[in-house]
Amino acid sequence: MQDKKNVLDILTKQYRDDKLSHAFLLETDDFDKTLDKILHFLKLINCESNYQEECAKCNLCHLILTKQLPNLLIIYPDGSFIKKEQILNLKNTFKTKPLFSKYNMYIIMNAECLNSSSANTMLKFLEEPEEKIIGFFVTNNKENVIDTIKSRCQILLDYYFDENKVDDDLNEEVISYIKQLESAKEETLFYNKDVILPKITDKTWLVRFFLKMIEIYENLYEKKIKGEMAANDYESLNFILKKDSDYLLNKLKLLKDLLTTLDFNVNNQLVLDRLVLESW
Repeated sequence: MQDKKNVLDILTKQYRDDKLSHAFLLETDDFDKTLDKILHFLKLINCESNYQEECAKCNLCHLILTKQLPNLLIIYPDGSFIKKEQILNLKNTFKTKPLFSKYNMYIIMNAECLNSSSANTMLKFLEEPEEKIIGFFVTNNKENVIDTIKSRCQILLDYYFDENKVDDDLNEEVISYIKQLESAKEETLFYNKDVILPKITDKTWLVRFFLKMIEIYENLYEKKIKGEMAANDYESLNFILKKDSDYLLNKLKLLKDLLTTLDFNVNNQLVLDRLVLESW
């Protein structure tokens, strides 16, 4: 699995090796940090001299960082979706070669909000990529991005949660919870209320709790695919490997879907109970 903190290194190496893809799908848990990382990379690939990360003199760098460069388009959802008209405007803007920089560049934020109409309009950029056009699709769950987009991008993970290591107590807490979740549906509803909810000091705790569950299920899925058994901390969860791989994939999708709801003002118990009910 890709190191979750080296996206900028990966992009930079591709550029230095002249093997840069034309489109990337970045899954992240922090949109602002990922956008900032993309903008810094765009400074690097457009630099006419020796790139310096903290360049304060170059007008091009300033225009990129302030998002004022005419041939850098950043698209956000208009309401609940990214609309076809937004993509048509992108295509129209990029009819001409870049004038102010080496590349025409676009960044689609919340790429999961591309609907079938806007995604189909986007496909020309992805199926017949022109020179000097580079694009980034940013999402908090790549599984929610339309397949026609996802399959034509290089997928990278850009996560930040492990900058603050989950401590051993939380690791044990999550393993205990997974054992409960996988063995006793009805009892887990009470477990949520009586055991987990009193431990939630803030939203960050619950986010880490879900991220740790995702990490464990990803580990189990990899073991299942390889035909191996889990070891060390996860050895007590080997009974889950008796289930098929689709079960583990569906559990991961559910966990990631629920993780996104924590960005909103939702009731913690409702999120935990939904995990139990939809798991069964």
